[in-house]
Amino acid sequence: MKNISLIFINFFLIFFSINSVQPSIENKIIVKVGNEIVTLLELENRINTSLILSNQTITQESINKVKNQSLRKLIDYKLKKSELKNYDFKTNQRAITEHLLNISKKLNIDPIELRKFFKINNIDYDQYLEEVKIEFLWQKLIVAVYSAKIKINEDQIQQEVINLIENQKNIEEFKVAEIELNYNNDSMQNLIKEIKESINSIGFSDTAVKYSNSTSALNGGEIGWIKLQSMSNNISDEIESLNIGDVSKPIINGENLIFLKVIDKRFIEINNEINTKKIKEDLINAKKSELLNLYSVSHLSKKRNNTLIEVQ
Repeated sequence: MKNISLIFINFFLIFFSINSVQPSIENKIIVKVGNEIVTLLELENRINTSLILSNQTITQESINKVKNQSLRKLIDYKLKKSELKNYDFKTNQRAITEHLLNISKKLNIDPIELRKFFKINNIDYDQYLEEVKIEFLWQKLIVAVYSAKIKINEDQIQQEVINLIENQKNIEEFKVAEIELNYNNDSMQNLIKEIKESINSIGFSDTAVKYSNSTSALNGGEIGWIKLQSMSNNISDEIESLNIGDVSKPIINGENLIFLKVIDKRFIEINNEINTKKIKEDLINAKKSELLNLYSVSHLSKKRNNTLIEVQ
């Protein structure tokens, strides 16, 4: 047994062929995450899910490309699940239902056939549902714990709105999708190369489903319309130079590596008081969302660093 108090696991320690896994060893424990465990069967299911939902054929080559990120996602899932035991949040059933409807729409199947589709493709539907449930509960946790800590200077926001009104007639908005990944310095260049190759091969949306650690991965990476002025400087500078359909260079944001894609652009004309109030509200919400995301990354990072993770 190898004990590791993790900041990073060398995921290349684990090699296997999905096609050669025998039933007798499918439930073998491969990683212990505090009091939680990750089994070989769970990893196989996570890999199948990533590949099938991103429209990939399951081959040894495709398995090898996604297994490290799949294991990382499973470890984060176990960390979140463990942390959520300290709270009593109700499941957001509406959000889960909407997500499943979106998955069905993407797969072009009737929602009532989704469980059958998963079974045909060797995916444990209940495990997938549990992972989605934990992700939405995690969002609730972050909002509950950190919302009170977010202080927005509304006078500053109001001044930003005034500056926008004085300097231009229109507000530029971008419809954006993201891919967000954990990285370490040793593997960063290989990871960047792998993501770029995947985007070129299967598209941005499917790559987000396959690799992204962000909650937006549940929606193919889409995060909706964002005002340029509400973005942080390093992101707005990168986004502003992109055309519709372009993908950004990798952006380092704390412990994460981010790729952004511009899906669409539009201009919002500032023409009345209601419009101005809406702009202010959007700016405030965008800043809150950005801060909550940073808190989420930080909270999970602390949990990871304080949890004994053992590679079996």
